[in-house]
Amino acid sequence: MNKIIRYTSVLILLMLSIVANAQVSNCAFKLEEAEALYETGTLDSIPSMLRACITYKGFDDEELARAYKLLILTYQFEDYQEMAELTMLKFLKKFPEYELKATDPVEFTYLYKSYQTVPTFSVGIIAGGNYSFVRIIEPYPLIDIEDYEGEYSVAGIKIQGGLQLKKYITDKIDINLDALYTVKGFEYVSNQFDYTTTYTETQAMLSFPLSGTYDFKLGTWSPYLRAGFNVDYMFDAKADFEKKYPENPALNLKETGVDILEDRNPINISALVGGGLKWNIKMGYVMLDLRYHYSFMNNVNGDNRYIYETKGSYSYVDDDFALNNFYFSLGWVYSFYKTKQNK
Repeated sequence: MNKIIRYTSVLILLMLSIVANAQVSNCAFKLEEAEALYETGTLDSIPSMLRACITYKGFDDEELARAYKLLILTYQFEDYQEMAELTMLKFLKKFPEYELKATDPVEFTYLYKSYQTVPTFSVGIIAGGNYSFVRIIEPYPLIDIEDYEGEYSVAGIKIQGGLQLKKYITDKIDINLDALYTVKGFEYVSNQFDYTTTYTETQAMLSFPLSGTYDFKLGTWSPYLRAGFNVDYMFDAKADFEKKYPENPALNLKETGVDILEDRNPINISALVGGGLKWNIKMGYVMLDLRYHYSFMNNVNGDNRYIYETKGSYSYVDDDFALNNFYFSLGWVYSFYKTKQNK
């Protein structure tokens, strides 16, 4: 019994596949036949020949575009202007990025130009890496400032990624709001007396950059400039401490993953500038995005500067500092279009 059911199912699937292929082939034949009828001036039967194939998706994209254009021309020559306009709206909804060709008939071109298809908004994903650069606002050394030898440096590449929402203002200007998960980090090394202290900090936060961009339309490739501001909300901060005595290694100390979130101000605001390059593809684009964030705010909660015993053990005290960042990202954006008739 199971074998009969299995063989019957396979047979049904095979028959459906044959029927589907036959329908597709039949639709392609009907389109060629309809185009031949149009050339001879026999127009009455063209809409009925193409309607079912359009409705039940019997055409591929290239054939569907040809079918819509043929219907539009047919309605125009039969003086069904309302049907021609309705079909043009369907055509532009399906092919919002269509560009007129030299071979397009004058009647089709004229009606096409009476409509305006513009992107209204887009959504996308963006991800990449970043480098953090410490800007000291006020130093707090353990020893005399004149002998201060602490140095900040980049602690490798950190990551960011998330979503982007874009609202188009004109065909060249748009507003972008991103929601990103961001990790930042830096390293600090100081030489004091007979030991070296190494401090490495990693921060995790939600970032919300709001910016405007201006595109330079150059065909497939579009360079752009960006400016705006960013708000960070820090929800995690960890530190690694290491103290080394070159002359007496037995005294070396090390501690990792120390929670220092209470030592940091959770909110940070920064200005951002940048630019990038878009590669325009169907219904959207792929982009390379570069940004630099200049932070206005002190990262350090000064009330907790001298509280933790761990810091004292490693002879480390927080300077007041801001954290600037350079970001590089790749993104993919999908655009949504709106078509309206020009008055």
